[in-house]
Amino acid sequence: EGYGRCPSCGNLVEKPKVSVGAGKELDKATLHKERLLKFDRDSASRTVVYDDQADYFQNSTSTWLTNEEQKDAGIQEEKRRRDLHTIKKHVLNIQF
Repeated sequence: EGYGRCPSCGNLVEKPKVSVGAGKELDKATLHKERLLKFDRDSASRTVVYDDQADYFQNSTSTWLTNEEQKDAGIQEEKRRRDLHTIKKHVLNIQF
């Protein structure tokens, strides 16, 4: 995650000392590594996921519906949940 103190163990992480003959390729690789590390640190704040599939199954919490539609969907979901959990009596008449 870069140079400085390690957040886990507290050890100091320093930039490696490179000999003078390393050249252009090492500088390019170091810049690429630094750019990737910066992207990794900052990417969480730039990444947003809109999960439309989750909205499909729970309309009462959908951000795409108006407040009235959300209330209606919540009532319908509650009714469906109640119907699923009620025990239905089955009567079997056997006549000989």
